[in-house]
Amino acid sequence: MTTIRIGLGLAAAVVFATLLIQVGTATDDYVTIRVNNKLSSKKTLIVHCQSGDDDLHAHAVVADFYFDWSFGWTRATLFWCRLAFQDKRLGFTAFNGDDVYTYDVFVADFDVYDDGVYGTQVVSQQRLHFARWH
Repeated sequence: MTTIRIGLGLAAAVVFATLLIQVGTATDDYVTIRVNNKLSSKKTLIVHCQSGDDDLHAHAVVADFYFDWSFGWTRATLFWCRLAFQDKRLGFTAFNGDDVYTYDVFVADFDVYDDGVYGTQVVSQQRLHFARWH
């Protein structure tokens, strides 16, 4: 079962979009992925995420609002997202159950800036660059 919510996020001084994946340990049954639009100049962010059998469809997320969804996961669970604003596009893997199951590693949050997507690995706290806008 997948739960989708769209709502008002907290106002912040930074003017970027933040994609926050709130996950617990690899033994948790559910994962919540949250997309906060903090793009500069109050731009609308288009978010389209899906798995092999669960298309969440495209959502227009206006400034200071968020989009999130929760799902039960297995080793086979794979979610990827495509993001867009104005004429820019990018895609990346948001959740890979095989990586969590095999290595007990995953990214706890992604930050989507005007120049691309960055994430912090939960265990090592290493900051990684995942994708650039095209």
